[in-house]
Amino acid sequence: MVKEKIHILGICGTFMGGLAILGKEAGLEISGCDSNIYPPMSEHLSDMGIDIISGYDPSNIPEADFYVVGNAISRGNAALEELLNRKANLISGPQWLYNFILKDKKVIAVSGTHGKTTTTAMIAWIFEYLEIGVGYLIAGKPKDFKKSARKGTEDVFVIEADEYDTAFFDKRSKFIHYKPDTLIVNNIEFDHADIFKDITAIHREFHNLIRSMPEKAQIIFPTDDLNIAKVLDMGCWSKQESYAVGDSAQNTYTSVLPDYSIINFKIGNEEGELKWKMLGEHNARNAMSAILATSKYGVSLDQSLEALSNFKGVSKRQDILLENEKIILMEDFAHHPTAIQMTLSGLRQKYIDHKIIAAIELRSSTMKSGYHDDALIEATKEADEVFWKSEDKTQIDKFIELDSSRSRLIQSVTETSKEIILGVEKDTLIIVMSNADFDGLSKKIIDKLKNG
Repeated sequence: MVKEKIHILGICGTFMGGLAILGKEAGLEISGCDSNIYPPMSEHLSDMGIDIISGYDPSNIPEADFYVVGNAISRGNAALEELLNRKANLISGPQWLYNFILKDKKVIAVSGTHGKTTTTAMIAWIFEYLEIGVGYLIAGKPKDFKKSARKGTEDVFVIEADEYDTAFFDKRSKFIHYKPDTLIVNNIEFDHADIFKDITAIHREFHNLIRSMPEKAQIIFPTDDLNIAKVLDMGCWSKQESYAVGDSAQNTYTSVLPDYSIINFKIGNEEGELKWKMLGEHNARNAMSAILATSKYGVSLDQSLEALSNFKGVSKRQDILLENEKIILMEDFAHHPTAIQMTLSGLRQKYIDHKIIAAIELRSSTMKSGYHDDALIEATKEADEVFWKSEDKTQIDKFIELDSSRSRLIQSVTETSKEIILGVEKDTLIIVMSNADFDGLSKKIIDKLKNG
């Protein structure tokens, strides 16, 4: 039997690389190309026998039955232009995923501005801990799994559901393609300023998803998010299950310790306590979403709590890179003021007497746009010093003007690593916050600490 051939444009991204893994596990012949071929994704794909072509030279593009186009691929890309001239079969990543993997699965989709990757990893881990081999696609590096994606042996699939657009030829949000049976909406805030004009545009995309869901589907959400409430008020025909902090709702969570390392949960008539390594209220909310979602598939509260007590997390989410008697060095994804605030608040509750030094790279389109500038100053109030990196120096000048006692400009990552180390006192926590690699700042700090 001849295997169907799939070639993926932009194969080394977390989502597209996950598709490659799923396609390979499904028995398809997979290849791909990318201009950014870096570990760990490149290593995962190579280990599976997936050929990766460096760059987009049209002469290197093989014949295939389908060409899966990543949303980072735009008109003018040499490989894409050649494929358009050939009238080749182009398909978006989300549409391919539905057609080949999700169509016959019960889909748990995790959406929202924050917490998608961690919540998806939590759900996948709860099932894995119980030896239930669900499929998953996590747009990050989960510490509890060797790979970021798996086809699975069960009829359930959990996926991170992004509101970003699908492809150059399909400007709908990715998640519209997944047709979820269970939808988690963790939160909704303004993000992706490069494609969304305002929060109302984001409301419309979420409502497009919700109004396309069947009556028997389930939507899980927190009661205190006004943007979610606005979207639901636009019309919802599926079952709703909400949760809240405190004791005022059917499903609640309450912190036992201020850093949320111990949490009490109440799900209907069930109650239980979670002790785990995660910190912050945002992770308590992620856990609540995961618990409610898995409960729809026969998992008890006690089973979920036992699994989560062993949850290792996801790389670049409060990820400890170095720890000794004097210093803790962490990395965090931190792509939005709310995420930064929740992370720093959780760390302050845990490390009450530590000096906290935050280095923040404004990398996303929204963060660079200036839209969140005032919120960013407020979001970092739990840090003692903040080092800012932006392509726009005037943006950092504004931060220094508003908060001169704590704000510092990063002009050179090498020099900043030295400056950060000079600020280290007896108990110091350094957290490097970026949705990219911050020009290797974490590694430079580690090297200087080791070599002086």
